[in-house]
Amino acid sequence: MAYKVFAAPNGSSWEVWMVVPTEAERRRGERRSAKTTAGFLYRGPERRIGPDRRQTSGGSRTVVSPGFEKGWLCFESEDGEKRRLAPVPEGWEEAANDRLWLWCSVAIPVEKCGPRREEL
Repeated sequence: MAYKVFAAPNGSSWEVWMVVPTEAERRRGERRSAKTTAGFLYRGPERRIGPDRRQTSGGSRTVVSPGFEKGWLCFESEDGEKRRLAPVPEGWEEAANDRLWLWCSVAIPVEKCGPRREEL
């Protein structure tokens, strides 16, 4: 996983890394339908007559927001501010600090999940 630390124009330190959701997180909606799915054409009536037998783990499935299915850049400041940018810009791993800051400044602010730095 690529990871970088860069300085913003005001001198604050930011970290940036790429997040790629798992296949389960990218999957959205009900797959058991009569529509065209995953590139396969629907060629006849539904043959499954029984109830859906898939098991769930009891909790709700994590769903990735539209536009973030292929991944995003996560920016986090030394103060714990977090932002996300999608789609991931080409060549971000080699980008200079000013380019990283430009992307960070247009990234969407998000609530931080998990333990905060002061809790660690």
